[in-house]
Amino acid sequence: MSQSTDTATATAAPLPRNPTRSGAHALRWFETIIWHDHAVCSECFARLKRSDIAERDYWGNEDAMSWRTDSAVLGEDLIEPPASVANCAPMPESKTTCAECGSVRGLSQSETLSISQATDRVPALAARLQEAGYHVDTRRIYVAVEHLKRLDEHTADDKRIFAVAAALGVQR
Repeated sequence: MSQSTDTATATAAPLPRNPTRSGAHALRWFETIIWHDHAVCSECFARLKRSDIAERDYWGNEDAMSWRTDSAVLGEDLIEPPASVANCAPMPESKTTCAECGSVRGLSQSETLSISQATDRVPALAARLQEAGYHVDTRRIYVAVEHLKRLDEHTADDKRIFAVAAALGVQR
């Protein structure tokens, strides 16, 4: 039995009515609530940061504080000097790194995932969708990811696969 809701969070785009026929809408919805969220790793969907309102004044202004979760560590990324600078070593720059997959700044890697790697990411994806206020049928997400990864025309487009699977997982 699947539970779902058509209401999105304040930051999320409305869920497409039929994501299988409106892949572009499903992709925009997914990008809005998951892919471009700086607090979520786009490679494995682990939560990297949490935020909370620290203080609210009489005029409604808010100060928010954020912190890294256990899935995030402070790592270093080497920044190459410009070509015009001779004999200079790369400089380390601190970056949040995902402790689950090693992704620097939570950005997706360019490599295509295998079926097993893609299905390993489903529980974290379902958790992020639930945090966004959706009722999720995780089994439907698993089925969609496995099915789409087996199709030659879709197997290399992991973002679109996860977008369609996520939209299907929150449908009635």
